[in-house]
Amino acid sequence: MNPRDQELMERYIYQVVRRLPKEQRREVGLELQELIGDMVEAGQPMEAALTKLGDPEKFARQYQDDRHFLIGPEYFDTYLWFLKIVLICTAIPVFIVSIVSGIREGAGLTDAGMAQAVVTSAIHGVGKGLANLIVSCIGVFGGITLMFAVMERRQIKFERERETEWNVRQLGDSPAGGKTAWTPDLLAPVPDKKAMIHKGDSLVGIVFIVLFCVLLIFAPHFFSAVFKNGEVISTVPVFNLEQWHVILPVFILSLAVGLGDEIFRLVAGRYCRPVMVSNIVCGVLQIVLSFVVLKVFPLWNPDFAAELKRQVGEQIGPSAEFFIERWDGNTASNVLFAFLVVITLVEIGTTVYKTLRYGTD
Repeated sequence: MNPRDQELMERYIYQVVRRLPKEQRREVGLELQELIGDMVEAGQPMEAALTKLGDPEKFARQYQDDRHFLIGPEYFDTYLWFLKIVLICTAIPVFIVSIVSGIREGAGLTDAGMAQAVVTSAIHGVGKGLANLIVSCIGVFGGITLMFAVMERRQIKFERERETEWNVRQLGDSPAGGKTAWTPDLLAPVPDKKAMIHKGDSLVGIVFIVLFCVLLIFAPHFFSAVFKNGEVISTVPVFNLEQWHVILPVFILSLAVGLGDEIFRLVAGRYCRPVMVSNIVCGVLQIVLSFVVLKVFPLWNPDFAAELKRQVGEQIGPSAEFFIERWDGNTASNVLFAFLVVITLVEIGTTVYKTLRYGTD
């Protein structure tokens, strides 16, 4: 057997066994190696023998028993990767918000002294946080597992591939098994490090967006000025909570657009034209939605400055007095909107530059 035939056989065997459970791979590999060897010794050329065996993906199904697993080996690695991301993005904000909410609830459960009130609030907050954390993680685990189980049964693919008749020339050098005839000219250049999108950056963005969404939905009072007068704790909300039912859906939609863009960047892993287009479209949508939230809707508490002044009383300091006198909702909206536009345009510009300079199609 010449080196070329040996390489083709190894590629074929790899494309078969990678779709099988680990405990089956060695045995099936040896069996398939013997089968192909016998076919070649019988006088068949290697390409003819492999073509007769057919598409390695379909050949592997002969050894797969769908009843022995809920999610097969072809999907399992992607399932674990996606599950970890979703669990992180869910667990962190749910735990933090639950603790904050639990502490606020716990503060009203006791009339004892400050020390005991703090301990009671902390215990109540941590207990509520752990309970909600467990429930939410179980729900996420079940939902993601069900989604991948359906994909397994329906044979939904992550890669967009043309449904063409398989032949030996489709045994490319890529780990997933290329679907095009391989030649040395098809060897892609080593990706430039500057074209890579670091997963850590995308994960930080995803966690921040999810945390912000959870706070906006479940704890809008979190964005408040807090005052303690003796044993009484009072808050002055920054947002207009009376109109929150109107503002919140558009606010969440804007964040959801950004979340979708971050997830797409995470999955792509590198700068390319689809990432560039997604970033431009999502950036423009976020600017429009931000304008609606900040300039059209009454986002800010109209009595924020007056309530602050009433809470502070006569003990107001120079800096606090300057802030209260200068506070204006329209000015705050203008400054925040300008800041968001600049940040969005810088991100779009960076993505476009890196895509055209270092990226690929």
